[in-house]
Amino acid sequence: MKAESKKVHGLDFMFAVACYIQSSSLLSSFFVSITRQDSWIVVLFALIICCPVVWVYARLIESFPSKNLFGILQTVYGKYLGNFFCGLYVLFFFILTSLNLSDLSEFVKATIMPQTPLVVLSITFLLTSAWAVYVGGLRQMVKYGFLMTMICLLIVIATIILTMNLMDFENFLPTMDLQPKKYVQATNIVVTIPFAEVIIFLMTTNHVQTGKRGFFPVFFGGVVIGCITILLVIMRDIAVLGNTISLFSMPSFETLRMVSVTQTLSRMEIVFAFILIALLFFKVTWLYYVTVISAKQVLRFQDHRRLILLIGALAVTSGFILYPNSLAHNESGQKIVPLVWPIFEIILPLVTLIIAKFRGMTHKRQTGSENQSGSSESKSAAAPQSGSGSQSGSKSPSGSGKQSDSKSPSDSKEQGDSKSQSKSGSSSGAKQGRDSQSQSRPKSSGSGSYRSQSV
Repeated sequence: MKAESKKVHGLDFMFAVACYIQSSSLLSSFFVSITRQDSWIVVLFALIICCPVVWVYARLIESFPSKNLFGILQTVYGKYLGNFFCGLYVLFFFILTSLNLSDLSEFVKATIMPQTPLVVLSITFLLTSAWAVYVGGLRQMVKYGFLMTMICLLIVIATIILTMNLMDFENFLPTMDLQPKKYVQATNIVVTIPFAEVIIFLMTTNHVQTGKRGFFPVFFGGVVIGCITILLVIMRDIAVLGNTISLFSMPSFETLRMVSVTQTLSRMEIVFAFILIALLFFKVTWLYYVTVISAKQVLRFQDHRRLILLIGALAVTSGFILYPNSLAHNESGQKIVPLVWPIFEIILPLVTLIIAKFRGMTHKRQTGSENQSGSSESKSAAAPQSGSGSQSGSKSPSGSGKQSDSKSPSDSKEQGDSKSQSKSGSSSGAKQGRDSQSQSRPKSSGSGSYRSQSV
């Protein structure tokens, strides 16, 4: 993991956000078992609710453009309370890394390597992610976001075309006949788990360059692309599986198993499984990266390389302790996570923005034209100061000459002679003074211009 010296382009950052959300398509079992054929409506509700959440993220970043999430918390809440919240976020990122690593290992074991122990798979993926975090950096990670996003969209469209003969559009009926609390519960799950988890990207926004557009189009564009992908996946699974969608722990993979072009091109789910594994690996690596840099910032480590293997070992261990099987994970995703995660994803960022607003810490993002106008105003303000300096420099020799000429002898006899001599001396002194002033004026103006240029 290298220190970032160059800024990441906003479009690359947007596709990284989209790829992160797309990798959560396998977690649709958390809410499809609640709303079944109306799950696609829940995704649209979640996108509408997510709009103000993304706006809060963008406004928070633009108010503190040179800081990441932890820098904002320490600025708004102070040293002690800010470090306390930063420690809670480190724990939050660590749990996300551990859970997604377990999801990746369980998916590979269920689809490709059923005889391989789960511990071996977890350690293998962890070491691969650790190498990516150690060698690469933010720029190396986001540059694969566009490629992975486009591949995922093409795979989803291809599976829709290949399963068209298996679809029954009557599976979408009846519509909106469930209890309202189920829609609220499912919408909360979708907002909390796939969409609002993009708060982890606030740890890297100080290395992102968006230009005049700001961060809201970048964040919202990534969320919309990810939402469209998940919406297409959910509608495809409902049209193919119907109400039996709630019986599977991985509905998307069950749909892919039914793809059959010809007798020789059947059982193509392995090809799609590799794409899903690549998406999950991108998500785990990104979470791993954010956890390491956040722990380094809180613990003030000089060498972050020691934290990589330490955090990885704890992530593998905690994955087996928190949820020993997939059933416990699904139950937690429906009952516990939607109540705890909004504290870190919605409530605390919103409260931080409100406090910063009342304390006068927020400011508008300056554009390039405003910066140029500000620099021109500073130059015009510096010009009168340089002019006054040149005038004072030219007047000082004449003043000293007047003081030196004011002296006269005290003897009464020689008073008349001294007066005549003083008159002639004053006239010659005045001539010399005018000559010296004419010679000193270019020099003083030159020094004044030098001062104005230096200012």
